[in-house]
Amino acid sequence: MIAASVAADQEYPSGSFDHHLIAEGRTEAPPLPPRPRTRAHLAAWQVKLARDMMLAQMAGGLALADVARRLDMSVSHFIKGFRESEGVSPYHWFMQRRIAQATTLLRDETIPLSKVADECGFADQSHFTKAFTRLLGISPGRWRRNLRSSALGLGA
Repeated sequence: MIAASVAADQEYPSGSFDHHLIAEGRTEAPPLPPRPRTRAHLAAWQVKLARDMMLAQMAGGLALADVARRLDMSVSHFIKGFRESEGVSPYHWFMQRRIAQATTLLRDETIPLSKVADECGFADQSHFTKAFTRLLGISPGRWRRNLRSSALGLGA
C-alpha cells in the first residue's frame, strides 16, 4: 500500500482525484448514483400553441413533426412533454377533439354519417365509426338514434 502511495505521489499530484483513488487501492471511481429522471413537461404557452396547431389540422391528418418543429423540440420529446402536461398523448387528445366535433355534427340529423366523417378529418365512414366506437363504446349511428329517442322521451 505504501509503494502504491509513493507511486501515486510521483505520477499524480497530491490531492488529485486519481491520487486519492490509487492511495485507497482502487483503480476506478465508484459508480455514480443514478440521476433522477426529469419529467418532460411543456410550459403553458407550449401546450396552448400545440393545441391550437393541432386544432387547425382537424380536417386533415395530424402532423406532429410540424408542431414539434414549431416548439423547437424533437417529436419524441414533444409527445412525452404533451402526455406529461395533458395526461394523454397528442394523438389521443386529437382524436377526442375530433369525436367531440363529430358529436356536435351528429345532432343535426340531416348530415349523413359520411359527411360527418369527412368534416372531422377521418379517411372514410368506416374509420370514423371505428374511432368513435373505440372512444365512446357506441357506434355513431346508434349514438344518434339514442339522442333522438331521448329527445322524444322514448328511452333507448
